[in-house]
This record gives sequence, C-alpha cells and structure tokens, in this order.
Amino acid sequence: MKNMSLEERKESGLGILAEILRVCSILDIKFYLAYGTLLGAVRHKGFIPWDDDIDIWMFREDYELFLERFNDLSSSRYSVYSTKNISTYPFLMPKVMDNQTHVREKFYSELPYLGIWVDLFPIDYLSEKGKENTGKLIKLEHKRWCALYRQSTIIGKLKLLGYNMIQSDTSFSDFSVNPADYVNEIHRIHRCTEHHDLVRSPTSENSFKLFYDSKDFDDVIYTQFETLTLPIPSGYDNLLKKVYGDYMKLPPTTKRKLSKHIMSSVRKNDDRNK
Repeated sequence: MKNMSLEERKESGLGILAEILRVCSILDIKFYLAYGTLLGAVRHKGFIPWDDDIDIWMFREDYELFLERFNDLSSSRYSVYSTKNISTYPFLMPKVMDNQTHVREKFYSELPYLGIWVDLFPIDYLSEKGKENTGKLIKLEHKRWCALYRQSTIIGKLKLLGYNMIQSDTSFSDFSVNPADYVNEIHRIHRCTEHHDLVRSPTSENSFKLFYDSKDFDDVIYTQFETLTLPIPSGYDNLLKKVYGDYMKLPPTTKRKLSKHIMSSVRKNDDRNK
C-alpha cells in the first residue's frame, strides 16, 4: 500500500475538523482549536508547515455530550473512539478518526481502529484547592504509561522497561493492568463542572502542572485554518504565551521536524494503494 503524504494526512485531518464543526453545530456545543493547532491558526492561518497534528478543546459538559452523540450523528466515515467504546483504549484523550484511513504507530502494536485522527481534550474547572490532586494525577499517568506494555511493539516494550525502572511510583505489576482503567481514573479525579477561576486539561504529565485563567475561554473568535473557519478562545494570546512563550517567533530550522511516531498511514480500499 502507498503511504499517505504529509499533504494527504493534512487533507484527511481537515475533513475530520469539518465533520466535528458540523456535528457541534447540531448539538449546539463549543470547541476550540488547541495547542499546536491553535498556534498554527494564529501564526500560519493553518497547519504549522512541518506538522500534521490536530488538537481541540471542549469543556467537560460539552465533551461528554460529544462523546455520547457524535457517532450517531456523523457519517460512517468518521468515529470518535475512547474508553466508552474500546475496552482497552490506551490513550489519555479520545480521538475522532477517519475510518477510511489506517495508521500504525511506532510504539504500539496493531490497533485496528487507529486512523488519521483529531485529539479531543476536555477542559475542567479547577479551584486553588483542586491543585492538590496534581501529584496523584501524575502518579496515575506514570502507571498508565507502564500499562501500555501489552499493546506495545518490541521497541515500545524496551522503552517502557527503562521507564518503569526510573519511576519510583510504578511497578512491574502495572504492565499487566488494562491502561483504560488508569485513563478512566484520571478523568474521574480530574472531572469538575463547578465554575472556578482556573481551568486545566489532562493531556500528559506536564499538563497537570499547567493552569489557565478560565476567562480566556469566555468568548469564541473565528479564524482561518487552511480552507476552514474555526473557533479559537478569545484569550488565545495568554494561552499561547503560557505554553510557547514568544509564540510568533519561528523555531530554529533544526527543530522544524515532523514527529516520527507514525510509521505508516494508508487509505483503505483505495486503488492507488495496490
């Protein structure tokens, strides 16, 4: 099969975004471009040229409704996958996938449902007191990584053996746990719908230490992203500075590299692949 080009992966990602926009309009829920996708929208009016990743944010209430209804309202080409419909789902965040594509990850063994995706990150309100659970969340994230062992390639297993040895809060018994159990526990602890001045999104170990002002999400601005017009938070400047610093300054050319975690991406049932 012919491997998809970077431009073809971007095209597939844009199709997913367009479908998310359509379904969110039906459900009357908000989402925002997030992280590198938000940076790309502001700095490049589209993808960061050397990146094909797409991330979006939703507040927890809208996020839960989206997970419940998207697959019923979407065309068969697109589906959202999470621990709600995959019992061994290993990722911390749900993914909306293009079912007409198939992706193989460098560190994961074959995951038949994995295609070109958009990552969906919930946003939860957080009080100053709520910061106390940060250490607990980080420990669970360490354990989730070790629980990926059974679903990993040989390269992934070797990395996880080393990872386990340097983490004081993991053990070899974590290798036999279903990673979805840790995903669900992280979201259970993190989940909060009471209004507070701070918000946080569970994306990785580092994300648990990163807090945003909730007012930066009060309003939505629509901006160009490639061929689409998509929503971003009104406080995007504060958010991008917190994550990237001087975000309008381009990184050195040596750091403008596409992530190599994807080993292959192909279109299904496409004559061009034969």
